[in-house]
Amino acid sequence: MSRTKPVKESSRFQPDGVEEEIRYGRDHERLRFFVSSRMNGTLDNERRIAADTIDRLVTHRAWWWERDALSGVAHSENECVKYAATSDGLVLLVAGELSGIVHAEYAAAKQAAVERYILIRDGDVIPSEVQAFIDQERKTTVTRNFQNAAELESHLYQALIRTTVRAAREVQIRRRQQEVSE
Repeated sequence: MSRTKPVKESSRFQPDGVEEEIRYGRDHERLRFFVSSRMNGTLDNERRIAADTIDRLVTHRAWWWERDALSGVAHSENECVKYAATSDGLVLLVAGELSGIVHAEYAAAKQAAVERYILIRDGDVIPSEVQAFIDQERKTTVTRNFQNAAELESHLYQALIRTTVRAAREVQIRRRQQEVSE
């Protein structure tokens, strides 16, 4: 007769929210990158280029409103903020002022420790408060200026590849450190 050991209360599965959502609730084959920018028509081409560049990487998938928002759903700050916060990365395109929704998306992504990239289009007037925001974020975030579509694509593609390689190497380093300490 086989006897089953009772499971101790402390060893039972207890979801911890974000970490369990990241491990088990997200796509297991691709990283989701949220494309953020002011949606007043001035960055439509750049948004498409960013999404296409992200999607070129077999391990990545862009989430952008124009393609991925549910049909019939009005533009919702809540929806955008939640997708930004639960993505693996956020690409912020800047060409002038930032809307309140863009600030909320970025803040939610930052609070959730999402990898962030800021790409600034040259030739646009950047308000002083936006420049102060960029200067502050430069301390911890990848930022690049771009002059044209090819430069935007190149900067973003290189940043995504390097981040992926760095992440894999950091896992390898942690594994080595763990083995040494055991």
